[in-house]
Amino acid sequence: MLPNKEKRLNRAFFKRHPKEVAPELLGKYLIRKINHQKIVGKIVETEAYGGKEDKGCHVGRFGYTKRTAILFGEVGYAYVYSVYINTYCLNIVAHKDGEAGAVLIRALEPIYGIDIILKNLNKTNYDITRLLNGPGKLCKALKITKAMNGKDMIEGNEIYIAFGENIKEEDIIATPRINIPYAEEAKDWPWRFIIKGSKFLSR
Repeated sequence: MLPNKEKRLNRAFFKRHPKEVAPELLGKYLIRKINHQKIVGKIVETEAYGGKEDKGCHVGRFGYTKRTAILFGEVGYAYVYSVYINTYCLNIVAHKDGEAGAVLIRALEPIYGIDIILKNLNKTNYDITRLLNGPGKLCKALKITKAMNGKDMIEGNEIYIAFGENIKEEDIIATPRINIPYAEEAKDWPWRFIIKGSKFLSR
């Protein structure tokens, strides 16, 4: 159930290294508002991408470019990019002052607005555990496209993150990140974080 009054995460929460932010996002609520309708998903899977030293991160691969400039900027903003045609990934900028980075939202547990999710995915029959279990899938379900790139997820009203459930440290598992074979030694860094026992993970 949703709290009666949503309490949003503040910008200071994201002014840390992404590998510190990513596990603490687990259990928080990602909230998307579309035409006065609301979708809420509990964050169950994240990945940290940590700037210049991380060859899995766009900054580590491409440096400072027009595309990656947002990753060097103010924290708490959405970084949305395409991986295939009409398939997108949602990240939130997170880093220490003077650095760069972001956290990828990989999977959500549906909490509210399942009827809207089904409409956006063009589904009638469904397995609830497989509606938001992947970065591309959740972006489609929440109507997140490159038009959302640069949206303020702290003070904006289209998409933001609120406090949800407290996840104990012993219920958080760290593993290597998924599908980054090009990342050299960084491909083995345990910067993917999941809620132990969740049925809503991408894999």
